[in-house]
Amino acid sequence: MSGANSPRKTGALVNAPAGSSVLSESPFKIKNNLAGHPLFEDARLKRLLRTLPKEHIEIRAVQSLDTNDGGYRRGERLTDVDPVETFERLGEKPGWMLLHESWIHDPEYGELMRQYIHDLAETVSDIGGDPSDLGCWLFFSSGRCVVHFHADPDQSFLNQIRGSKTIYVYPAKTIPESSLEKLVYTHNQGAVTYRPEYEASLYPPAHMVPGETVFLPLFAPHRVINDDDICVSFNVGFHTRKSRRRRAVHIVNLEMRRLGMRPSPYNERPGIDSIKNQMYLAVRARNKFFKFLKPEVTV
Repeated sequence: MSGANSPRKTGALVNAPAGSSVLSESPFKIKNNLAGHPLFEDARLKRLLRTLPKEHIEIRAVQSLDTNDGGYRRGERLTDVDPVETFERLGEKPGWMLLHESWIHDPEYGELMRQYIHDLAETVSDIGGDPSDLGCWLFFSSGRCVVHFHADPDQSFLNQIRGSKTIYVYPAKTIPESSLEKLVYTHNQGAVTYRPEYEASLYPPAHMVPGETVFLPLFAPHRVINDDDICVSFNVGFHTRKSRRRRAVHIVNLEMRRLGMRPSPYNERPGIDSIKNQMYLAVRARNKFFKFLKPEVTV
């Protein structure tokens, strides 16, 4: 993984060096100017935790370096804990928190996300003029925390705000095709699970400190190990025209697989992929208007 580069645009939240591409299949590091931003101060984060609907605050049990068994499994979701208290006690009790839809429920985080993408597009031209499915996620986790192996249903930039950690990223092709289809269809990170043989394809691990950012390629699985201090991270994800096309193919493949068919994997037969991309609109319309026909996919 390439080293971090200093932002070239004064005042930008993030600025990638020339040649950076969100079409990259491997991760890379850049710099951000988010550390110290007022939206990431404790008082502001606790205000967000008090106002964000509780169903959008994911809190999970987590292993630490002292209890890690090497399985990198996702911990049990804890639904009977207070988010603010959990945040305040991250230094005492191992925990992992993920905040969903902050950009919808708190306009200031939504504006930060949009400004971030604007600044990024200034130097990363292949984001295009129409990135879609924009979202931002906040992560809080204890020192020495071992974060489960998972993949995201998009490509994203993971920004370190507080604390330091090492992120371990694997090629998207590591994931079995059927698991990837479930991830894309459900957005449930539990669709992707760890296998020891994946280590053979691991990219060079990237150590992150405040002010550093790692690009996570489309659907690339990853896991994290924190250093000694509490970590706060801000992830900005999106889709481009190319990634939307790939997503469409995976969703159509899942539908075909549910009908007992054996579809060709993405990019194995590009001509067929083009047909599947066109089929996706019909599949999406059917699932919207005839919900009883929509496949039930459990993770």
